[in-house]
Amino acid sequence: YPVPEIIRYLASNHDTHPPLHYALLSAWLHLFGSSEVAVRGLSALIGLAMVVLLYAFARRLVDRNVALVASALLAGSAFAVQAAQEARMYPLLGLLALGSWFSLDLAIQSRKARHWALYAVCGALMLYTHYFGFLVLGSQVLYLIPRWRRDRRTLRDAALALGAVAVLFSPWVPAFLAQAMSGRGWPTFRPPVDTHALATLLALFGFGGELFGMGGYFHIPNLPSWKEALATLPILGLLGAGVYALRGGRAWLLVCYWGAPIAAAFAVSQRVNIFYPRYFSFLAPAFVLLLAAGIDLAAAALVRWAKRGVEIRPAALAACTVIVLALNAPVINGYSSVDYGVHDWRSAAELVAAAAAPKDYLLFIPGFAQTAFEYYYKGPQERFQLWPVEIFQMVRITKAADPKINKAWAHRLAQSHPRVWVIATVPFPGSAYLRLRALLEDDFGTGQAWDFHSVYVIGLPSRGYRANGAE
Repeated sequence: YPVPEIIRYLASNHDTHPPLHYALLSAWLHLFGSSEVAVRGLSALIGLAMVVLLYAFARRLVDRNVALVASALLAGSAFAVQAAQEARMYPLLGLLALGSWFSLDLAIQSRKARHWALYAVCGALMLYTHYFGFLVLGSQVLYLIPRWRRDRRTLRDAALALGAVAVLFSPWVPAFLAQAMSGRGWPTFRPPVDTHALATLLALFGFGGELFGMGGYFHIPNLPSWKEALATLPILGLLGAGVYALRGGRAWLLVCYWGAPIAAAFAVSQRVNIFYPRYFSFLAPAFVLLLAAGIDLAAAALVRWAKRGVEIRPAALAACTVIVLALNAPVINGYSSVDYGVHDWRSAAELVAAAAAPKDYLLFIPGFAQTAFEYYYKGPQERFQLWPVEIFQMVRITKAADPKINKAWAHRLAQSHPRVWVIATVPFPGSAYLRLRALLEDDFGTGQAWDFHSVYVIGLPSRGYRANGAE
């Protein structure tokens, strides 16, 4: 879609996100086409840029060894790799958040106007990418608070830069307020925000989740607390070692960078649920930098314990890094498995392409299922989007059922089409399924159903198509 059309669509409250990533993706696809590789390529390229920028930031903040380890950990992070395979805005948010912290540190140290200007631009671009950018800006304010008594000039410059961010973002404020007022940003079908969600998030950061019975990118299990503790305590130990190794201003920066947005989102979600573990992949650079500092400290301790000289420290550092990367490797490899649990729209489309006749009918539930399905499927059949009222209730919108969707409508479908293909995905409430079955049971026979990891395809043969003489 053209960029102006994207902006109008988002501003008219059809989505809960700002426009920057969509606009960049539109321009990218215009240049490179809409193949699956091209669609995912923008996020992958941004992910690579984030690795390079992290190395520069970590080398400035700590040293070369920690920078190398942090870059390797980010490049091999199952959490970051998964995010970089999706055509979503989280890698871009991560790159801009990293650039924002980098430019803030440069501005504080150099006191140069150009660095404060860069910080303001990064901050505004964050907000135009995802509203979690507000969490990043809030964490930076928290980072600056200890300077209240000893460095008023920095606080003044930071206030001016944040004012510039507000001015740059102001054209989008009406759209942002409309989106926020709609309640679509915190649908009721999200899992509850509790310690299981936090444990899943920590597992995602540490080894991509999925291992040791822990949750993953798409699900949050309800494991006993002792199992979650066993799986995550080593990660917390290395993070604590990293904080100890960097103690002082550097540790405070990374704690604010990584921990403050998570804590703020967790607190807000006790009232309105904006928390889902996979949304926080943009904080992976801060996590791996703290982890790298902890690994560096652990490697130094191993050298002392072995009573060997500093010549074995690089080997110890490399060995510790490889262990962490090895924990991430099975999850990265699992992304290519059909059993991983990713919505398999491609296979669903291939099934319909092979089995559907030109005069069949496609029924999408909820309506947004059509967008993902038709990326892979371009068949000639008539289509219809069916929106159960429960979907609107989940995002706090009161909407009555469409009176035209009734038994007479189902009867006309059966007369005009030899088969109806129901293509559904989550959320698909059980009450909506029961109503659909009652609606169609008189005019359609029992069909075959397929489950492509939360993409459901049901082929329902018409009882009346041949009886009415249709071909």
